[in-house]
Amino acid sequence: MKRLAALSLFLSFFVCYMEWPPDNSAFVGEMAYQILFQRDDQTDTLLHPMILLPFLGLLLVLYAALRKEPDRRVIFTAMALMGILVLLLLAIGIMGGNAKIVLSTLPFIGASIWCFRVFRKKDA
Repeated sequence: MKRLAALSLFLSFFVCYMEWPPDNSAFVGEMAYQILFQRDDQTDTLLHPMILLPFLGLLLVLYAALRKEPDRRVIFTAMALMGILVLLLLAIGIMGGNAKIVLSTLPFIGASIWCFRVFRKKDA
């Protein structure tokens, strides 16, 4: 159950949607693919805090999901790191009145709540 919760957190992050002027839009999964596999100047892009922190969170969730027994501290740290971007997108969507952005953050928020409930209890 813990591994499934961690994987749902990992996958739901890629569904978040962004829009920016003029007429640009992308899912986080698309942006991650472009950042990781484009051959442009990646150093400046990867070192930006709004890219680096969620990316570290993704790596932590993947690490925890692949372990035999996922560590709750790793999951909670990853949730916080990825949540920075998701909550920023949620705030932007609410302030801008963009329902697509707001609705795209709900799977991650739901997966975070589920992960919190699954990992909240300490194992005896």
